[in-house]
Amino acid sequence: MFCAPDLKVSDLGVLYATCPSLEMTVTVGNAGCLGVGPGVNVSFYEKTLGYLGTVQTVGPLPAGGSEQVKFLFNTEQEPSEIYAVVDEDDKMMGQLNECKEDNNKTPLALVCVPEPE
Repeated sequence: MFCAPDLKVSDLGVLYATCPSLEMTVTVGNAGCLGVGPGVNVSFYEKTLGYLGTVQTVGPLPAGGSEQVKFLFNTEQEPSEIYAVVDEDDKMMGQLNECKEDNNKTPLALVCVPEPE
């Protein structure tokens, strides 16, 4: 059996008090059987705007471990459709060899939807 990390992102959310600016959080987890060190890239995107930026994990991610990361992007766009990808940089390149490479992205989330007047 191939023992490697399996990085995943989940629980993508936005602090609605900051809308339309995007104060985003996401949980980075390691479902594999091998840990990784600190500094794992987590990139954030908006469907219309594209790449927003990358942050890195602070601590190591042992097998079964997780960490929440935050990213702030100032925008006036409402609504926004966002997603996050773990182990990806600004050139859409990964650095780590994982068990599964096709589960590194969150579903698209519609956020900061203005209320009808």
